[in-house]
Amino acid sequence: MKKNILTIIIMAIALINTVLLAVLIFVIVPTSNKTTQLVAKVASIIDLELEAPEVGAAEVAVSDINTYEITDKLTINLKKTDETIHYALLNVSLSINSKHKDTATLEPKIELNENEIKEIVTEEFGKYSIDDVIDNKNTIKEQVLIRIQEHFRSDFIINVSFGNIILQ
Repeated sequence: MKKNILTIIIMAIALINTVLLAVLIFVIVPTSNKTTQLVAKVASIIDLELEAPEVGAAEVAVSDINTYEITDKLTINLKKTDETIHYALLNVSLSINSKHKDTATLEPKIELNENEIKEIVTEEFGKYSIDDVIDNKNTIKEQVLIRIQEHFRSDFIINVSFGNIILQ
């Protein structure tokens, strides 16, 4: 009699184990798969957003780019790291997409807004010390470009170039 009760208990535990395993397979696994798919979609969206500006700039042919050079050399005080005052001396030029829909109306306004452009460049360079400017040149260019595009509320300016940078 004791052997039969023990066998029944073992069978009941095995049956409960099978039921719990089925619940695990049919309830939890699909939910975790959906979560994994959601994370993959979010990651792919983030990657697309990071690559989007490069694609837009790469589509403009060289023959469709006009260059506007700011005639004055800019002298910019850099962030202090020691007792010496450091500065950067540089030229600024803007690359303009001549085929953009806003170019005809906004390109003449660049000269009128030259002081604002100089101020944007000065503020972005002023955030960095003399040691950091060379390492962060691309970051500075990106931030200047973004702020200029925000100022004009258009992306007809596709690149900012700094020439003849002298750090003192």
